[in-house]
Amino acid sequence: MKALDILKKYWGHNSFRLNQEEIISSVVNKQDTLALLPTGGGKSICYQIPAIMNDGICLVISPLISLMNDQIRHLQSKGIKSVSISSNMYFKDIDTTLTNCIYGNIKFLYLSPEKLKNKLVRDKIRLMDINLIAVDEAHCISQWGHNFRPSYRLINEIREFANNAPIIALTATANKLVAEDIQENLNFKKNNLIKSSFRRKNLSYVNTVVNNKTEVLLKLLKKIKSSVIVYVGSRRQSNEICQLLINNQISAKSYHAGIDNSTRNKTQESWITNQTRVIVATNAFGLGIDKEDVKLVVHMQLPLNIEAYFQEAGRAGRNGKTAYSFLLINQSDIKRNKDILKFRYPTLEEIQEMYQKIADYLQVAVNTMPEEEFAFNIEVFAKKYNFNITQTFHTLQFLENEDLIKLLDNSFGSSKIKMAINNSELYKFQIANSFFDNFIRIILRKFPGIFNNNISIKEKKLASELNISEEKLINMLQKLEQKGIISYIPKHGGTHLIYLQNRLDAKELNISKERLKEAREYSNKKLEEIISYAYNRDECRSILLLRHFGENSKERCQICDYCVKENRKTLKQKDFEEISAAIIKLLEKRN
Repeated sequence: MKALDILKKYWGHNSFRLNQEEIISSVVNKQDTLALLPTGGGKSICYQIPAIMNDGICLVISPLISLMNDQIRHLQSKGIKSVSISSNMYFKDIDTTLTNCIYGNIKFLYLSPEKLKNKLVRDKIRLMDINLIAVDEAHCISQWGHNFRPSYRLINEIREFANNAPIIALTATANKLVAEDIQENLNFKKNNLIKSSFRRKNLSYVNTVVNNKTEVLLKLLKKIKSSVIVYVGSRRQSNEICQLLINNQISAKSYHAGIDNSTRNKTQESWITNQTRVIVATNAFGLGIDKEDVKLVVHMQLPLNIEAYFQEAGRAGRNGKTAYSFLLINQSDIKRNKDILKFRYPTLEEIQEMYQKIADYLQVAVNTMPEEEFAFNIEVFAKKYNFNITQTFHTLQFLENEDLIKLLDNSFGSSKIKMAINNSELYKFQIANSFFDNFIRIILRKFPGIFNNNISIKEKKLASELNISEEKLINMLQKLEQKGIISYIPKHGGTHLIYLQNRLDAKELNISKERLKEAREYSNKKLEEIISYAYNRDECRSILLLRHFGENSKERCQICDYCVKENRKTLKQKDFEEISAAIIKLLEKRN
Protein backbone atom coordinates (compact mmCIF):
# COMPACT_ATOMS: atom_id res chain seq x y z
CA MET A 1 0.00 0.00 0.00
CA LYS A 2 1.30 3.45 -0.91
CA ALA A 3 1.87 6.22 1.65
CA LEU A 4 -1.05 8.34 0.41
CA ASP A 5 -3.40 5.33 0.51
CA ILE A 6 -2.43 4.72 4.16
CA LEU A 7 -2.97 8.41 4.96
CA LYS A 8 -6.48 8.25 3.46
CA LYS A 9 -7.35 4.91 5.08
CA TYR A 10 -6.23 5.62 8.65
CA TRP A 11 -6.19 9.41 8.94
CA GLY A 12 -8.86 10.44 6.43
CA HIS A 13 -6.69 13.08 4.71
CA ASN A 14 -6.35 13.38 0.94
CA SER A 15 -2.96 15.09 0.91
CA PHE A 16 0.16 15.50 3.02
CA ARG A 17 1.33 18.67 4.72
CA LEU A 18 4.48 20.42 3.57
CA ASN A 19 7.55 18.11 3.69
CA GLN A 20 5.72 15.10 5.17
CA GLU A 21 5.75 13.17 1.89
CA GLU A 22 9.45 13.93 1.34
CA ILE A 23 10.32 12.71 4.85
CA ILE A 24 8.25 9.53 4.45
CA SER A 25 9.86 8.80 1.09
CA SER A 26 13.32 9.23 2.61
CA VAL A 27 12.54 6.77 5.42
CA VAL A 28 10.91 4.23 3.07
CA ASN A 29 14.14 4.30 1.05
CA LYS A 30 15.96 3.32 4.28
CA GLN A 31 17.77 6.63 4.66
CA ASP A 32 18.53 7.93 8.17
CA THR A 33 16.45 11.09 8.38
CA LEU A 34 16.25 14.10 10.70
CA ALA A 35 12.80 15.67 10.37
CA LEU A 36 12.69 19.23 11.64
CA LEU A 37 9.06 20.36 11.68
CA PRO A 38 7.41 23.12 13.73
CA THR A 39 5.12 22.32 16.66
CA GLY A 40 1.87 21.03 15.18
CA GLY A 41 3.60 20.15 11.90
CA GLY A 42 2.49 16.48 11.94
CA LYS A 43 5.71 14.74 12.99
CA SER A 44 4.17 11.45 14.16
CA ILE A 45 2.74 10.59 10.72
CA CYS A 46 6.29 10.80 9.34
CA TYR A 47 7.31 7.62 11.18
CA GLN A 48 3.93 5.92 11.57
CA ILE A 49 3.18 5.64 7.84
CA PRO A 50 6.60 4.17 6.83
CA ALA A 51 6.31 1.65 9.69
CA ILE A 52 2.85 0.56 8.52
CA MET A 53 4.10 0.24 4.94
CA ASN A 54 6.74 -2.36 5.89
CA ASP A 55 6.71 -5.71 7.69
CA GLY A 56 8.10 -5.70 11.21
CA ILE A 57 7.85 -3.47 14.24
CA CYS A 58 8.72 0.19 14.76
CA LEU A 59 10.67 0.99 17.93
CA VAL A 60 9.66 4.46 19.18
CA ILE A 61 11.86 6.21 21.77
CA SER A 62 9.82 8.86 23.56
CA PRO A 63 10.58 10.93 26.67
CA LEU A 64 7.23 10.94 28.51
CA ILE A 65 4.68 8.28 29.47
CA SER A 66 1.81 10.69 28.74
CA LEU A 67 3.24 11.29 25.27
CA MET A 68 3.44 7.55 24.61
CA ASN A 69 -0.07 6.89 25.91
CA ASP A 70 -1.51 9.63 23.72
CA GLN A 71 0.12 8.17 20.60
CA ILE A 72 -0.93 4.61 21.49
CA ARG A 73 -4.57 5.68 22.00
CA HIS A 74 -4.58 7.29 18.55
CA LEU A 75 -3.08 4.22 16.86
CA GLN A 76 -5.25 1.70 18.67
CA SER A 77 -8.37 3.70 17.77
CA LYS A 78 -7.41 3.05 14.13
CA GLY A 79 -6.97 -0.68 14.74
CA ILE A 80 -3.15 -0.51 14.69
CA LYS A 81 -1.57 -2.74 17.36
CA SER A 82 0.63 -0.60 19.62
CA VAL A 83 2.08 -1.11 23.10
CA SER A 84 4.44 0.55 25.56
CA ILE A 85 6.54 -0.49 28.54
CA SER A 86 7.03 1.71 31.59
CA SER A 87 8.35 1.63 35.15
CA ASN A 88 4.74 1.30 36.41
CA MET A 89 4.51 -2.26 35.03
CA TYR A 90 5.30 -5.54 36.77
CA PHE A 91 8.37 -7.43 35.50
CA LYS A 92 6.10 -10.23 34.24
CA ASP A 93 3.94 -7.76 32.30
CA ILE A 94 7.02 -6.17 30.71
CA ASP A 95 8.29 -9.62 29.75
CA THR A 96 4.92 -10.57 28.22
CA THR A 97 4.62 -7.27 26.33
CA LEU A 98 8.10 -7.60 24.84
CA THR A 99 7.47 -11.24 23.89
CA ASN A 100 4.29 -10.17 22.09
CA CYS A 101 6.42 -7.68 20.14
CA ILE A 102 8.46 -10.64 18.86
CA TYR A 103 5.57 -12.97 18.00
CA GLY A 104 2.32 -11.02 18.34
CA ASN A 105 2.03 -8.88 15.20
CA ILE A 106 2.57 -5.64 17.18
CA LYS A 107 3.35 -2.69 14.90
CA PHE A 108 4.65 -0.07 17.40
CA LEU A 109 6.60 -0.45 20.66
CA TYR A 110 6.97 2.78 22.67
CA LEU A 111 9.52 3.07 25.47
CA SER A 112 11.61 5.67 27.26
CA PRO A 113 15.36 5.93 26.52
CA GLU A 114 16.13 4.88 30.11
CA LYS A 115 14.54 1.46 29.40
CA LEU A 116 17.34 0.74 26.92
CA LYS A 117 19.65 0.14 29.92
CA ASN A 118 17.54 -2.85 30.98
CA LYS A 119 19.07 -6.23 30.05
CA LEU A 120 15.68 -7.87 29.49
CA VAL A 121 14.64 -5.06 27.12
CA ARG A 122 17.89 -5.26 25.15
CA ASP A 123 17.75 -9.07 24.92
CA LYS A 124 14.15 -8.99 23.64
CA ILE A 125 14.85 -6.21 21.13
CA ARG A 126 17.57 -8.41 19.62
CA LEU A 127 14.84 -10.91 18.69
CA MET A 128 12.44 -8.38 17.15
CA ASP A 129 12.02 -7.74 13.43
CA ILE A 130 12.61 -3.98 13.65
CA ASN A 131 11.75 -2.05 10.49
CA LEU A 132 12.36 1.46 11.85
CA ILE A 133 13.71 3.27 14.93
CA ALA A 134 11.85 6.52 15.59
CA VAL A 135 13.39 9.03 18.02
CA ASP A 136 10.83 11.58 19.19
CA GLU A 137 11.91 14.90 20.73
CA ALA A 138 15.35 14.13 19.29
CA HIS A 139 16.89 17.40 20.58
CA CYS A 140 17.09 15.59 23.96
CA ILE A 141 20.12 13.68 22.65
CA SER A 142 22.19 16.85 22.24
CA GLN A 143 24.06 18.45 25.12
CA TRP A 144 23.36 21.71 23.26
CA GLY A 145 19.61 21.04 23.21
CA HIS A 146 17.22 22.53 25.76
CA ASN A 147 16.15 19.21 27.35
CA PHE A 148 19.33 17.10 27.35
CA ARG A 149 18.66 13.48 28.43
CA PRO A 150 21.89 11.42 28.54
CA SER A 151 19.97 8.15 28.15
CA TYR A 152 19.16 9.17 24.57
CA ARG A 153 22.80 8.34 23.80
CA LEU A 154 21.92 4.63 24.33
CA ILE A 155 19.83 4.62 21.14
CA ASN A 156 22.95 4.41 19.03
CA GLU A 157 23.82 1.04 20.61
CA ILE A 158 20.47 -0.46 19.56
CA ARG A 159 21.37 0.01 15.91
CA GLU A 160 23.96 -2.76 16.22
CA PHE A 161 21.26 -5.45 16.51
CA ALA A 162 18.26 -3.82 14.80
CA ASN A 163 18.45 -5.43 11.35
CA ASN A 164 20.17 -2.39 9.91
CA ALA A 165 16.87 -0.51 10.31
CA PRO A 166 16.93 3.18 9.42
CA ILE A 167 16.48 5.90 12.05
CA ILE A 168 14.09 8.82 11.86
CA ALA A 169 14.77 11.57 14.42
CA LEU A 170 12.03 14.14 14.95
CA THR A 171 12.02 17.51 16.69
CA ALA A 172 10.37 20.91 16.54
CA THR A 173 13.34 22.83 17.91
CA ALA A 174 16.91 22.51 16.70
CA ASN A 175 19.37 25.10 15.50
CA LYS A 176 22.22 24.14 13.16
CA LEU A 177 24.53 23.00 15.98
CA VAL A 178 21.86 20.80 17.60
CA ALA A 179 20.81 19.32 14.24
CA GLU A 180 24.41 18.30 13.53
CA ASP A 181 24.80 16.90 17.05
CA ILE A 182 21.63 14.78 16.70
CA GLN A 183 22.85 13.17 13.48
CA GLU A 184 26.33 12.54 14.87
CA ASN A 185 25.10 10.98 18.13
CA LEU A 186 22.62 8.72 16.29
CA ASN A 187 25.40 7.62 13.96
CA PHE A 188 23.64 8.64 10.74
CA LYS A 189 25.17 6.88 7.73
CA LYS A 190 25.12 10.30 6.08
CA ASN A 191 23.66 13.62 7.11
CA ASN A 192 20.08 13.99 5.93
CA LEU A 193 18.06 16.94 7.27
CA ILE A 194 14.58 17.67 5.92
CA LYS A 195 13.27 20.91 7.34
CA SER A 196 10.02 22.84 7.06
CA SER A 197 9.69 26.56 7.51
CA PHE A 198 9.12 27.58 11.12
CA ARG A 199 6.84 30.42 10.08
CA ARG A 200 3.48 30.42 11.88
CA LYS A 201 1.35 32.86 9.90
CA ASN A 202 -1.59 32.70 12.31
CA LEU A 203 0.38 33.13 15.55
CA SER A 204 0.79 36.62 16.99
CA TYR A 205 3.89 36.98 19.19
CA VAL A 206 3.54 39.72 21.82
CA ASN A 207 6.35 40.63 24.24
CA THR A 208 5.44 43.14 26.92
CA VAL A 209 7.35 44.58 29.88
CA VAL A 210 5.03 44.74 32.89
CA ASN A 211 5.27 45.28 36.63
CA ASN A 212 2.12 43.42 37.66
CA LYS A 213 2.03 40.23 35.61
CA THR A 214 -1.01 38.66 37.28
CA GLU A 215 -3.06 41.80 36.58
CA VAL A 216 -2.19 41.58 32.88
CA LEU A 217 -2.93 37.83 32.90
CA LEU A 218 -6.42 38.39 34.31
CA LYS A 219 -7.13 41.03 31.65
CA LEU A 220 -6.01 38.66 28.88
CA LEU A 221 -8.17 35.83 30.19
CA LYS A 222 -11.20 38.07 30.35
CA LYS A 223 -10.69 39.08 26.71
CA ILE A 224 -9.82 35.64 25.32
CA LYS A 225 -12.38 33.04 26.36
CA SER A 226 -10.94 29.99 24.57
CA SER A 227 -8.53 27.28 25.77
CA VAL A 228 -5.33 28.67 27.36
CA ILE A 229 -1.93 27.49 28.62
CA VAL A 230 -0.13 29.61 31.23
CA TYR A 231 3.54 28.68 31.67
CA VAL A 232 5.21 29.44 35.02
CA GLY A 233 8.65 28.88 36.51
CA SER A 234 7.91 26.74 39.58
CA ARG A 235 5.47 24.33 41.20
CA ARG A 236 4.65 26.90 43.85
CA GLN A 237 3.78 29.51 41.25
CA SER A 238 1.66 26.99 39.36
CA ASN A 239 -0.45 26.39 42.47
CA GLU A 240 -0.65 30.07 43.45
CA ILE A 241 -1.68 31.40 40.03
CA CYS A 242 -4.17 28.58 39.58
CA GLN A 243 -5.81 29.53 42.88
CA LEU A 244 -5.81 33.22 41.85
CA LEU A 245 -7.69 32.35 38.66
CA ILE A 246 -10.20 30.18 40.52
CA ASN A 247 -10.78 33.05 42.97
CA ASN A 248 -11.60 35.21 39.93
CA GLN A 249 -14.15 32.67 38.63
CA ILE A 250 -11.86 31.38 35.87
CA SER A 251 -11.84 27.62 35.30
CA ALA A 252 -8.25 26.51 35.93
CA LYS A 253 -6.06 23.61 37.09
CA SER A 254 -2.35 23.42 37.96
CA TYR A 255 0.03 20.91 36.37
CA HIS A 256 3.58 20.11 37.49
CA ALA A 257 5.91 17.23 38.35
CA GLY A 258 4.90 17.35 42.03
CA ILE A 259 1.41 16.01 41.27
CA ASP A 260 0.87 12.23 41.11
CA ASN A 261 0.43 10.62 37.70
CA SER A 262 -3.27 9.88 38.13
CA THR A 263 -4.08 13.51 38.99
CA ARG A 264 -1.87 14.79 36.16
CA ASN A 265 -3.67 12.56 33.66
CA LYS A 266 -7.09 13.66 34.90
CA THR A 267 -6.02 17.32 34.78
CA GLN A 268 -4.73 16.95 31.25
CA GLU A 269 -7.86 15.12 30.09
CA SER A 270 -10.11 17.74 31.71
CA TRP A 271 -8.29 20.49 29.80
CA ILE A 272 -8.17 18.61 26.48
CA THR A 273 -11.94 18.01 26.62
CA ASN A 274 -12.52 21.70 27.54
CA GLN A 275 -13.99 20.93 30.97
CA THR A 276 -11.13 23.11 32.25
CA ARG A 277 -10.34 26.28 30.29
CA VAL A 278 -6.89 27.26 31.66
CA ILE A 279 -4.00 25.00 32.59
CA VAL A 280 -1.25 26.63 34.69
CA ALA A 281 1.85 24.56 34.10
CA THR A 282 5.59 24.28 34.45
CA ASN A 283 7.50 23.19 31.36
CA ALA A 284 6.70 19.58 32.38
CA PHE A 285 3.48 20.07 30.37
CA GLY A 286 2.91 20.05 26.64
CA LEU A 287 5.03 17.41 24.90
CA GLY A 288 2.81 15.43 22.55
CA ILE A 289 -0.35 17.38 23.39
CA ASP A 290 -2.36 17.64 20.20
CA LYS A 291 -5.01 20.24 21.04
CA GLU A 292 -6.04 22.42 18.13
CA ASP A 293 -8.16 25.10 19.80
CA VAL A 294 -5.57 26.69 22.13
CA LYS A 295 -6.10 30.42 21.51
CA LEU A 296 -3.55 31.80 23.97
CA VAL A 297 -0.22 30.80 25.52
CA VAL A 298 1.13 33.08 28.26
CA HIS A 299 4.67 32.92 29.65
CA MET A 300 4.79 34.42 33.12
CA GLN A 301 8.60 34.22 33.15
CA LEU A 302 11.30 34.54 30.54
CA PRO A 303 12.34 31.01 29.41
CA LEU A 304 16.04 30.11 29.46
CA ASN A 305 16.35 29.92 25.68
CA ILE A 306 14.51 30.62 22.44
CA GLU A 307 14.13 26.92 21.59
CA ALA A 308 12.06 26.19 24.72
CA TYR A 309 10.02 29.37 24.25
CA PHE A 310 9.31 28.65 20.57
CA GLN A 311 8.16 25.11 21.27
CA GLU A 312 5.85 26.18 24.11
CA ALA A 313 4.46 29.22 22.26
CA GLY A 314 3.81 27.01 19.23
CA ARG A 315 1.14 25.06 21.11
CA ALA A 316 -1.27 27.88 20.31
CA GLY A 317 -3.18 28.08 17.04
CA ARG A 318 -2.75 24.58 15.67
CA ASN A 319 -6.16 24.85 13.98
CA GLY A 320 -4.85 27.60 11.71
CA LYS A 321 -6.97 30.33 13.30
CA THR A 322 -5.45 33.49 14.78
CA ALA A 323 -3.87 32.77 18.17
CA TYR A 324 -1.61 34.65 20.59
CA SER A 325 1.61 34.06 22.49
CA PHE A 326 2.19 36.62 25.26
CA LEU A 327 5.61 36.84 26.91
CA LEU A 328 5.33 38.89 30.13
CA ILE A 329 8.75 40.13 31.19
CA ASN A 330 10.59 42.44 33.58
CA GLN A 331 14.15 42.91 34.80
CA SER A 332 13.72 40.45 37.69
CA ASP A 333 13.36 37.66 35.11
CA ILE A 334 16.89 38.27 33.87
CA LYS A 335 18.40 38.09 37.37
CA ARG A 336 16.36 34.97 38.15
CA ASN A 337 17.51 33.18 35.00
CA LYS A 338 21.15 34.12 35.53
CA ASP A 339 20.93 32.71 39.05
CA ILE A 340 19.36 29.50 37.70
CA LEU A 341 22.20 29.02 35.22
CA LYS A 342 24.79 29.79 37.88
CA PHE A 343 23.46 26.91 39.97
CA ARG A 344 22.61 24.64 37.02
CA TYR A 345 26.26 24.45 35.93
CA PRO A 346 28.35 23.85 39.06
CA THR A 347 32.14 23.82 38.95
CA LEU A 348 34.09 20.57 39.04
CA GLU A 349 35.16 21.32 42.61
CA GLU A 350 31.51 21.84 43.67
CA ILE A 351 30.49 18.55 42.02
CA GLN A 352 33.32 16.67 43.73
CA GLU A 353 32.46 18.17 47.11
CA MET A 354 28.77 17.23 46.85
CA TYR A 355 29.55 13.69 45.65
CA GLN A 356 31.82 13.26 48.68
CA LYS A 357 29.21 14.69 51.06
CA ILE A 358 26.55 12.31 49.73
CA ALA A 359 28.84 9.39 50.56
CA ASP A 360 29.54 10.86 54.01
CA TYR A 361 25.83 11.44 54.61
CA LEU A 362 24.88 7.86 53.61
CA GLN A 363 28.11 6.32 55.01
CA VAL A 364 29.12 4.64 51.74
CA ALA A 365 32.76 3.61 51.47
CA VAL A 366 34.96 3.95 48.37
CA ASN A 367 34.70 1.06 45.86
CA THR A 368 31.48 -0.30 47.35
CA MET A 369 28.21 -0.68 45.43
CA PRO A 370 25.21 -0.47 47.80
CA GLU A 371 22.14 -2.34 46.57
CA GLU A 372 19.61 -0.61 48.81
CA GLU A 373 17.67 2.58 48.22
CA PHE A 374 18.63 5.29 50.73
CA ALA A 375 16.01 7.66 52.09
CA PHE A 376 17.36 11.04 51.00
CA ASN A 377 15.74 14.28 52.09
CA ILE A 378 17.36 16.91 49.88
CA GLU A 379 16.48 19.82 52.17
CA VAL A 380 17.89 18.10 55.27
CA PHE A 381 21.05 17.14 53.34
CA ALA A 382 21.56 20.69 52.03
CA LYS A 383 21.05 22.21 55.48
CA LYS A 384 23.45 19.74 57.14
CA TYR A 385 26.31 20.72 54.82
CA ASN A 386 25.29 24.36 54.34
CA PHE A 387 24.57 23.98 50.60
CA ASN A 388 22.23 26.28 48.68
CA ILE A 389 19.08 24.21 48.02
CA THR A 390 18.84 25.22 44.32
CA GLN A 391 22.51 24.44 43.77
CA THR A 392 22.05 21.11 45.54
CA PHE A 393 19.17 20.14 43.28
CA HIS A 394 21.05 20.95 40.07
CA THR A 395 24.30 19.31 41.20
CA LEU A 396 22.39 16.14 42.05
CA GLN A 397 20.80 16.34 38.61
CA PHE A 398 24.26 16.61 37.06
CA LEU A 399 25.42 13.51 38.96
CA GLU A 400 22.33 11.73 37.63
CA ASN A 401 23.18 12.77 34.07
CA GLU A 402 26.64 11.25 34.57
CA ASP A 403 24.98 7.95 35.60
CA LEU A 404 26.62 8.04 39.03
CA ILE A 405 23.45 8.16 41.14
CA LYS A 406 19.69 8.09 40.64
CA LEU A 407 17.06 9.99 42.61
CA LEU A 408 13.70 8.26 42.98
CA ASP A 409 10.52 10.06 43.97
CA ASN A 410 8.73 7.33 45.89
CA SER A 411 5.76 9.51 46.75
CA PHE A 412 3.97 8.04 43.76
CA GLY A 413 6.05 4.91 43.31
CA SER A 414 5.58 1.31 44.41
CA SER A 415 6.94 -1.24 46.85
CA LYS A 416 9.55 -3.76 45.71
CA ILE A 417 10.27 -7.42 46.42
CA LYS A 418 13.19 -9.69 45.45
CA MET A 419 14.11 -13.24 46.37
CA ALA A 420 17.03 -13.16 48.84
CA ILE A 421 17.99 -16.84 48.51
CA ASN A 422 18.60 -19.16 45.56
CA ASN A 423 16.19 -21.72 44.13
CA SER A 424 17.46 -24.76 46.04
CA GLU A 425 17.45 -22.92 49.39
CA LEU A 426 13.92 -21.72 48.69
CA TYR A 427 12.79 -25.28 47.94
CA LYS A 428 14.14 -26.46 51.31
CA PHE A 429 12.31 -23.58 53.04
CA GLN A 430 9.01 -24.48 51.34
CA ILE A 431 9.29 -28.12 52.47
CA ALA A 432 10.01 -27.05 56.06
CA ASN A 433 7.37 -24.29 56.11
CA SER A 434 4.20 -25.55 54.43
CA PHE A 435 2.28 -22.50 55.68
CA PHE A 436 4.14 -20.32 53.14
CA ASP A 437 4.37 -22.90 50.35
CA ASN A 438 1.26 -21.97 48.33
CA PHE A 439 1.87 -18.23 48.71
CA ILE A 440 5.47 -18.61 47.46
CA ARG A 441 4.36 -20.77 44.50
CA ILE A 442 1.91 -18.06 43.40
CA ILE A 443 4.55 -15.33 43.76
CA LEU A 444 7.05 -17.34 41.68
CA ARG A 445 4.51 -17.92 38.90
CA LYS A 446 3.48 -14.28 38.85
CA PHE A 447 7.01 -12.84 38.99
CA PRO A 448 9.45 -15.14 37.14
CA GLY A 449 12.25 -12.55 37.37
CA ILE A 450 12.07 -12.25 41.15
CA PHE A 451 15.42 -14.04 41.73
CA ASN A 452 17.37 -11.47 39.69
CA ASN A 453 15.40 -8.22 39.88
CA ASN A 454 13.64 -5.95 42.32
CA ILE A 455 9.99 -6.38 41.27
CA SER A 456 7.62 -3.43 41.68
CA ILE A 457 4.35 -4.34 43.37
CA LYS A 458 1.24 -2.53 44.49
CA GLU A 459 0.03 -4.30 47.62
CA LYS A 460 -3.66 -3.52 47.13
CA LYS A 461 -3.69 -4.82 43.55
CA LEU A 462 -1.62 -7.91 44.36
CA ALA A 463 -3.81 -8.77 47.37
CA SER A 464 -6.90 -8.57 45.17
CA GLU A 465 -5.31 -10.87 42.58
CA LEU A 466 -4.38 -13.37 45.34
CA ASN A 467 -7.87 -13.06 46.86
CA ILE A 468 -6.58 -12.10 50.31
CA SER A 469 -6.72 -8.88 52.32
CA GLU A 470 -4.04 -6.25 51.85
CA GLU A 471 -3.25 -6.51 55.57
CA LYS A 472 -2.66 -10.28 55.28
CA LEU A 473 -0.47 -9.83 52.19
CA ILE A 474 1.75 -7.29 53.93
CA ASN A 475 1.98 -9.53 56.99
CA MET A 476 3.13 -12.48 54.83
CA LEU A 477 5.74 -10.34 53.04
CA GLN A 478 7.06 -8.96 56.34
CA LYS A 479 7.39 -12.46 57.82
CA LEU A 480 9.28 -13.72 54.75
CA GLU A 481 11.52 -10.65 55.01
CA GLN A 482 12.24 -11.39 58.69
CA LYS A 483 13.15 -15.00 57.82
CA GLY A 484 15.60 -13.79 55.16
CA ILE A 485 13.64 -15.34 52.27
CA ILE A 486 12.81 -12.15 50.40
CA SER A 487 13.85 -8.52 50.37
CA TYR A 488 10.70 -6.43 50.85
CA ILE A 489 11.00 -2.66 50.44
CA PRO A 490 7.65 -1.02 51.26
CA LYS A 491 6.73 2.14 49.44
CA HIS A 492 7.99 5.17 51.36
CA GLY A 493 7.10 8.75 50.79
CA GLY A 494 9.74 11.24 49.77
CA THR A 495 12.93 10.98 47.75
CA HIS A 496 15.29 8.00 47.72
CA LEU A 497 18.80 7.74 46.28
CA ILE A 498 20.54 4.75 44.71
CA TYR A 499 24.07 4.32 43.40
CA LEU A 500 24.31 3.31 39.73
CA GLN A 501 27.97 2.31 39.92
CA ASN A 502 30.66 1.74 42.54
CA ARG A 503 31.22 4.70 44.81
CA LEU A 504 34.37 6.42 43.54
CA ASP A 505 36.92 8.63 45.18
CA ALA A 506 35.54 12.12 44.53
CA LYS A 507 38.87 13.25 43.04
CA GLU A 508 38.66 10.45 40.46
CA LEU A 509 35.32 11.43 38.91
CA ASN A 510 35.70 11.33 35.15
CA ILE A 511 34.28 14.79 34.47
CA SER A 512 35.88 17.26 32.11
CA LYS A 513 36.41 20.72 33.57
CA GLU A 514 36.64 22.08 30.01
CA ARG A 515 33.30 20.52 29.04
CA LEU A 516 31.64 22.02 32.12
CA LYS A 517 32.97 25.45 31.19
CA GLU A 518 31.85 25.02 27.59
CA ALA A 519 28.31 24.00 28.62
CA ARG A 520 28.06 26.94 31.05
CA GLU A 521 29.18 29.44 28.41
CA TYR A 522 26.79 27.98 25.82
CA SER A 523 23.78 28.23 28.17
CA ASN A 524 24.67 31.84 29.04
CA LYS A 525 24.85 32.59 25.33
CA LYS A 526 21.38 31.05 24.84
CA LEU A 527 20.05 33.22 27.66
CA GLU A 528 21.48 36.36 26.07
CA GLU A 529 19.78 35.40 22.81
CA ILE A 530 16.32 35.25 24.35
CA ILE A 531 16.90 38.44 26.36
CA SER A 532 17.83 40.18 23.10
CA TYR A 533 14.70 38.77 21.43
CA ALA A 534 12.41 39.69 24.32
CA TYR A 535 13.52 43.33 24.51
CA ASN A 536 13.93 43.97 20.76
CA ARG A 537 11.51 46.69 19.67
CA ASP A 538 12.86 47.31 16.17
CA GLU A 539 11.95 44.22 14.16
CA CYS A 540 9.12 41.79 13.42
CA ARG A 541 9.00 38.96 16.01
CA SER A 542 8.49 36.31 13.36
CA ILE A 543 11.51 37.51 11.36
CA LEU A 544 13.65 37.40 14.53
CA LEU A 545 12.56 33.85 15.38
CA LEU A 546 12.98 32.56 11.84
CA ARG A 547 16.48 34.05 11.67
CA HIS A 548 17.38 32.22 14.90
CA PHE A 549 16.49 28.91 13.23
CA GLY A 550 18.42 29.70 10.07
CA GLU A 551 15.64 31.13 7.89
CA ASN A 552 16.35 34.49 6.33
CA SER A 553 13.05 36.22 5.66
CA LYS A 554 12.17 39.87 5.19
CA GLU A 555 8.41 39.31 5.09
CA ARG A 556 6.77 40.79 8.18
CA CYS A 557 4.07 38.70 9.88
CA GLN A 558 1.74 41.75 10.22
CA ILE A 559 0.28 40.44 13.52
CA CYS A 560 3.04 40.57 16.18
CA ASP A 561 3.35 43.49 18.62
CA TYR A 562 5.97 45.21 16.44
CA CYS A 563 3.98 44.81 13.21
CA VAL A 564 0.75 46.04 14.78
CA LYS A 565 2.56 49.14 16.04
CA GLU A 566 4.13 49.77 12.62
CA ASN A 567 0.85 49.16 10.81
CA ARG A 568 -0.84 51.77 12.96
CA LYS A 569 1.77 54.31 11.93
CA THR A 570 1.35 53.37 8.28
CA LEU A 571 -2.42 53.47 8.57
CA LYS A 572 -2.35 56.96 10.04
CA GLN A 573 -0.06 58.17 7.29
CA LYS A 574 -2.29 56.52 4.67
CA ASP A 575 -5.38 58.10 6.16
CA PHE A 576 -3.63 61.49 6.14
CA GLU A 577 -2.66 61.10 2.49
CA GLU A 578 -6.17 60.02 1.49
CA ILE A 579 -7.74 62.97 3.32
CA SER A 580 -5.19 65.37 1.83
CA ALA A 581 -5.89 64.07 -1.67
CA ALA A 582 -9.64 64.42 -1.13
CA ILE A 583 -9.26 68.03 0.07
CA ILE A 584 -7.04 68.94 -2.89
CA LYS A 585 -9.55 67.36 -5.25
CA LEU A 586 -12.39 69.29 -3.64
CA LEU A 587 -10.47 72.58 -3.85
CA GLU A 588 -9.66 71.92 -7.51
CA LYS A 589 -13.36 71.50 -8.25
CA ARG A 590 -14.17 74.80 -6.55
CA ASN A 591 -11.59 76.57 -8.65
